[in-house]
Amino acid sequence: MPQLVMKQLSELENKCLTTPINFVKKTYLSKTIRESLDNDSLSMLLTQVLTKSIALSGMKEKTDPLMLEEISRMFMLIYSHLTPEEIYKAFELERMRLYDTVTEHYQLFDTGYAAEILKKYEAWKLELKQKHNITRESVLPSTPLLPEISEGQKKELIDNGIKNCFEEYKQNKSISPPFSHLFKELVRRGIIPYPTEKSSPKLKEWYSEKRALAKHLVEQEIKEGLNNPLQAGYSRTLVQQILSQVEQNESEKIELKLHKIILEGVFQKRIDENKSIDDWFK
Repeated sequence: MPQLVMKQLSELENKCLTTPINFVKKTYLSKTIRESLDNDSLSMLLTQVLTKSIALSGMKEKTDPLMLEEISRMFMLIYSHLTPEEIYKAFELERMRLYDTVTEHYQLFDTGYAAEILKKYEAWKLELKQKHNITRESVLPSTPLLPEISEGQKKELIDNGIKNCFEEYKQNKSISPPFSHLFKELVRRGIIPYPTEKSSPKLKEWYSEKRALAKHLVEQEIKEGLNNPLQAGYSRTLVQQILSQVEQNESEKIELKLHKIILEGVFQKRIDENKSIDDWFK
């Protein structure tokens, strides 16, 4: 094991030697796996975390190197919002019987077992955060407040954002983020209808269809991002686990995609009708 990775593993273990509350607080101060993907030693570090966790779990059967690689891929694809020390901590909590239930490994340390432990860790972490009101804002130093602007200035900024977004669509037939705040503003102004309990079934059905399309497009983007994972060496199980996150952990992406679809549709309707959007700003 390279000396750098040994040092990183030692530092990682030391970060876990604290109270549960302090540990959760410190997760906001560390880089997530996603933020460390450009680190050449990340893969080796995750492999060592796995190797040590397996050794300490008491498993007698040796885990196949290909399985270790696949579990590491799962960390980087599905659990990249966690930090490396959280991965270590998740298995440590399991060994110490600090979760409500114990997950039997049956001498097999695979993606299914690892995913089950990480799900329990995330539930444990969420419970602590809610119980002790641990938030990013309460942990990280507050940033200086920007000077307040008037309501008129706010409206002008939003109006310009909508105009720029419309012009971008006219030129490119597509819009780029950020645009979600513009969608919400147009809903607030009554320009884009949004379903409520009192809305017509037709509007609700229309939104349901658009949301289904958004989900499909997000799934498609994930598949393309994996670059045909089944041929690239990913197992079918891992691919299914990745795609199952679309509805669970990717709900924000689906909502953003929905906003994009509807905004572009509204813009296209204006273009088809040869109308400007000036009446939106009266």
